[in-house]
Amino acid sequence: MINSRRLSLRPIAQEDVPEIVALHRDPRVIGLLVDGIPNTRSIAGLLLRWNEAMAAKGFGTFSVRRHGDPALIGLFSLTPFREDEALLELGGRLAPSAWRGGLAVEAGAALINHAFGPLARDALVSAFHADNRSVPAALARLGFVPADGGDTGSGRPTALMRLDRADWTGLRPRRG
Repeated sequence: MINSRRLSLRPIAQEDVPEIVALHRDPRVIGLLVDGIPNTRSIAGLLLRWNEAMAAKGFGTFSVRRHGDPALIGLFSLTPFREDEALLELGGRLAPSAWRGGLAVEAGAALINHAFGPLARDALVSAFHADNRSVPAALARLGFVPADGGDTGSGRPTALMRLDRADWTGLRPRRG
């Protein structure tokens, strides 16, 4: 379990499947994703199986909930970038009810602390749909900078940002 001020993150589990499926049936959530969309129980089950080995190593896909609220508000992840466990990719998606209010930045910061702390990683990347305007701003607030090599092979236009451990200073204040 990883905790932040308002959120709890834990590796996804079987009991999350109905909420994972519901999250990925919302067109506002999936419209700009560049990875798999677990919008059926069977696909969500594949996600759980794929996640097991990573979760045993301390990374993978995490369910995100507000403290004291059982409802899943999103999924955030630290997964191997291009199948290379040496470099992890930060990813995330939130339910529209959790948009705004800084929850994406807070969840991202919690996983960055985990990656640079207990997991002792030197850098992280984040690949996202090039048309998504909110992701680069959130990543920049976390200290990420644009990087080359965004194509993930998804067939969708993808951008890439990177954060090195030496540049991580925690949450950056909002600019005026």
